[in-house]
Amino acid sequence: MLDSVAVADLVRNLGMYAVGVGLAVFGALALADAIELSVLLAMVLFVGGLALVVVVHEYLGGPI
Repeated sequence: MLDSVAVADLVRNLGMYAVGVGLAVFGALALADAIELSVLLAMVLFVGGLALVVVVHEYLGGPI
């Protein structure tokens, strides 16, 4: 059975992962001109989202 610390870590990792994926998708859509956003901001969102996903995978043990 999972203890409260493991559940809290799981929720934190999944939340950070979801935010990172969302930022990367939003940036990719903006870079593809599917939504109106400046190119510089779209690149920052895309790279920042990918960086957050990498941090979750490498330093926090993955989303699950």
